[in-house]
Amino acid sequence: MSLTTRPGVLSPSHIDGIFCDLKPIQPEELMGKWNGFVLSTGHPFETELQKFNWFGHTFDSTEDVAPLVVSRNGKRVQYEEWGRASLHEVKYQGAVSAALIYDDHPVIVYYRAVRPNIVAGIMASKKFGRSGKFHFYLKRK
Repeated sequence: MSLTTRPGVLSPSHIDGIFCDLKPIQPEELMGKWNGFVLSTGHPFETELQKFNWFGHTFDSTEDVAPLVVSRNGKRVQYEEWGRASLHEVKYQGAVSAALIYDDHPVIVYYRAVRPNIVAGIMASKKFGRSGKFHFYLKRK
C-alpha cells in the first residue's frame, strides 16, 4: 500500500479513491490480533488515538470485537471507554465487505483487503461532523 510510505498529510479523497478499488473482505478473515496504523489526513481522531496509545484491534469472533486496543505497560488491552463491537457484511461504496459496528457509539468501520495480512479501514461517525472520515490500516500481528 503505497500510502503507508508517503510522508506528510494525505488527501482523504485520494485515500477514498484507492479504498474503492480494494477487494472486499469477509468478517471471518479478520479474526485475531491486528496492529493499527493511522493514514494521516489531519483528522482530529488521530490526536485522540495518540492519547489512548492505540495499538490496533482484536477480533475474537464476529460478535465479540475489541475495537480499540491500546498499549498499557507494554501489553495489549482493550480501551474500556469505547466498549465492544461486532462484525457484519455491509455494502459501502458499491461493494459488500466486512464492517465493524460499535455497541455503544454511533460508529461504523468499513474494511477492504490490501494484502492477505493488511487491511484498510475507514471509520465513519456522525460525531465527526465536518471532520469527515478517519482513515487507517491494520497489519495482522
